[in-house]
Amino acid sequence: MAHYESDSLTVEWDRTLDAVVMNWQDFAKGDTYREGLDEGLGLVIQKNARNWLADLREMGTVTPEDREWTQDEWHPRAFDSPLRNMAIVQPESVVANMSVDDMVTEVGENTTSRIFDNRDDAEAWLRDR
Repeated sequence: MAHYESDSLTVEWDRTLDAVVMNWQDFAKGDTYREGLDEGLGLVIQKNARNWLADLREMGTVTPEDREWTQDEWHPRAFDSPLRNMAIVQPESVVANMSVDDMVTEVGENTTSRIFDNRDDAEAWLRDR
């Protein structure tokens, strides 16, 4: 069951992975993008979740303003949460992939992040954490 849904994103809790799962279906920017990430982080806090799976295959490019917001505003809050393991399924678009690369590599002191080219490997990695 979805915790949050928009045209761009579905946020779910996956008990088998003990993870918040972000399924991006389309391009999102501004308030839509930020609200989705905040909803996911709220679920991390609610569930005391250590794992995060972001499936970005269909996401699209992240705007420079949203990348800056993610790095300056969202990352500090995420890295101060129970979150410890972030599995990222990379976007299919080369341009979109470049737009999220910097955001994914910036991780907190207690957080491990890995990028995967398919969802099965990302889920397997989280199960082993």
